[in-house]
Amino acid sequence: MMSFDLEIHTKTRSMQLFAHDRGGYSSIRNQNVLLYWPHGFGDLVGLGYVLPLLDPSNKLWITRFGDDYLSLMDGSDYISPVFAGGPPAVHSGDGGALNLRHFGLTYDQMNGEKKTVSLPRSVHEVCRRHKISTLLWTSYPETAGRQPFPYHTKARNLARHIAPRSSFPVIESNVPLINGINFNVAPWLAAWVEARLRNVTGFGDRKLCILSRNGYTAINKNWGHCWREDMPPGHQREGEECRDFMRLLLKKDRKWVFLVMEDRLFENDHTLRSRELNCFSFADIFGSVQDSTIPFGLILKAILNLSSLSIGVPVGPFHLSMAKRDLPTVGIWLGHSPTWYDEPKRCALHLVSSEVARKHPQILLDNTETGCLGHRIIVQPTRIITGAQVLSAVEDLLQ
Repeated sequence: MMSFDLEIHTKTRSMQLFAHDRGGYSSIRNQNVLLYWPHGFGDLVGLGYVLPLLDPSNKLWITRFGDDYLSLMDGSDYISPVFAGGPPAVHSGDGGALNLRHFGLTYDQMNGEKKTVSLPRSVHEVCRRHKISTLLWTSYPETAGRQPFPYHTKARNLARHIAPRSSFPVIESNVPLINGINFNVAPWLAAWVEARLRNVTGFGDRKLCILSRNGYTAINKNWGHCWREDMPPGHQREGEECRDFMRLLLKKDRKWVFLVMEDRLFENDHTLRSRELNCFSFADIFGSVQDSTIPFGLILKAILNLSSLSIGVPVGPFHLSMAKRDLPTVGIWLGHSPTWYDEPKRCALHLVSSEVARKHPQILLDNTETGCLGHRIIVQPTRIITGAQVLSAVEDLLQ
């Protein structure tokens, strides 16, 4: 098969450049704005909480390298995606692989001044057509919940910098923020996703549970990776706690099927795929994320619309599950804290490792001080989160 290095065709455009902390973005009004967002899928979900707080006189578009992630914003009432093409986000990243790293900009240049930006031609055309002359490239002020309530999450702390003062009463109202992501997908896509799930997994006769066991950014958060010595002899495989949970749930109710969010076909201990456990990987049904021609964000929204339960560590599919207000969700916290990320919801329960509680004792303090913004948190007596502990949380949520 012929192969060649992919290079993006570009055109230049003069734009006024802003960062979250430089240039005074929160004061601009009546502008057409392009938001550049070179962050992860879970961070894109977090941005959804910020969007309804931004000044409505500004019309917003968003772009990044990696249409698979960007598609998450399709249909939003608050922002429009501008697709840049190229490989999936985990491979295209900041555009360096396409010889267009950050559109030729550095973060230090985002200071409110006008500069020349090299844009993919698809992005340039949208900017020309809609007279977009403002570019906001925001990082996160900090990522580990060090700000006092109510700016304790990554998203809330970002909103403090780029939202107008008129939104501050909403942020400080002790009410969970709404997310600007639209979970509706095109009817053909919803039907396509459902057909694949029915034909491969038996969904329809079985209820669908999403499992997000691991992610890219930190292995210490992965469920069933650390502290293998805490598991009984003969049960110390990678991911065995998750397999134990599936066995226990199926013992109570055989009408479940599990979809593990593995983006490629792994083997042996590195996968949870199991016919015996009614467990299939995302790649089994929809192909690898790298090879799919339908963007991952759209497929995932369609999957969650069909799901009865979601269980996971803090990775993209889990964060999107938390944003879906009616989806029962169990969070598993082995390295991070639930108080740093998502807004709380009634149908969510978070299991926190004793090790996390030891390292971050403010978790319980935060939870008692934040009132309606407090997550339902249960600190476990163990470093690992066992299958039995997760089953107990599921029974609590689904009763």
